[in-house]
Amino acid sequence: MALSLPHPSQNKILSTLTYFDKYDYPLTKAELEYWSGAPVRSSRKYYFLPGRLHLVQLRKQRAKFSQAKWEIAREVGEQLKKFPTIAAIFVTGALAMNNCPKDDDIDLMIVTYPNCLWITRFFVNLYLHQTRRFPKQSRAPNKLCPNLWLDLNNLLIMHNHSLYTAHEILQAQALWDRAGVHHQFITQNSWIEEYLPIAYIETLKNLKLIKNFKFKIENLILWPVNAVFFLAQYVYMWPKKTTERVRLGYAFFHPKGKN
Repeated sequence: MALSLPHPSQNKILSTLTYFDKYDYPLTKAELEYWSGAPVRSSRKYYFLPGRLHLVQLRKQRAKFSQAKWEIAREVGEQLKKFPTIAAIFVTGALAMNNCPKDDDIDLMIVTYPNCLWITRFFVNLYLHQTRRFPKQSRAPNKLCPNLWLDLNNLLIMHNHSLYTAHEILQAQALWDRAGVHHQFITQNSWIEEYLPIAYIETLKNLKLIKNFKFKIENLILWPVNAVFFLAQYVYMWPKKTTERVRLGYAFFHPKGKN
């Protein structure tokens, strides 16, 4: 007697539910179809693995916690518009999915124009001194954590191509974007399509292509200044450096205690 194998769609759905279960996050029908790329024929409000019904209430609770954090993120985002070297700011991590525990911080990705990332980071960190999370803090409720910095010449994530990274990129939510960064960020990371083909295509459909960035001579003039700021900050962080990845055009910070 031949064994009946699971339908590929069922495998995709199960894999997707298993992935989000790691983050205690049940999915709506639209979300499940978006992330799995498979049609969902039944009609329920939420989908989750067997025995995980309690996650529905947890999701609702975390959504309420996230609302307060979004207010903080938007307020700070508006304040950071005064920095002309910033091209766009994104909310990432749990808040991007409205899935923050009460004591979570607020992850930000800041994208700068070329040759001014480290200049910008220095002054932004000074500006956010009272409201940002510091590396030694294992918990920092509602504090800002600008742990990912890119400039417009370094939007391609060249390391750690994985399902997790693909999710993190597609989940990122722009607070504001004055250089068409979001569309560039997704298209330059087209490797995502290998992991999440439907989500990648659908995300691009909802993003407008804006071509308003022009390379200016003053950006080139800023290169040596940016290099000096980079060197100074690199020397400062060197004794404490662990898994961080930093170069002139990008910085990935992962404070101890964060996933």
